[in-house]
Amino acid sequence: GFYRTHLFGSPSIVVYSPSVCKFVLHSSDRFKQEWPTIEALGSNSVITLQGERYTLLKNFLVNAVNHRDSLTRTVGQVQPSVVAALESW
Repeated sequence: GFYRTHLFGSPSIVVYSPSVCKFVLHSSDRFKQEWPTIEALGSNSVITLQGERYTLLKNFLVNAVNHRDSLTRTVGQVQPSVVAALESW
């Protein structure tokens, strides 16, 4: 579910299985994210947040995505752009 590598010259762990991702995401106090940097993504990026701010934003996003009508709304908003892009090809 994960492997060790080097990204941009720094030792890194890449997580890819759902169970390991869930463990890492629910254990944010045990893991320190060092890349990508805040300078690259901005101070309000979900990826760069830690601690209580991360937990609050994550809960907000999960609740929005898990809502019964969220997929229908998202597809309705994204579909016109996808269709236009495909037609332009």
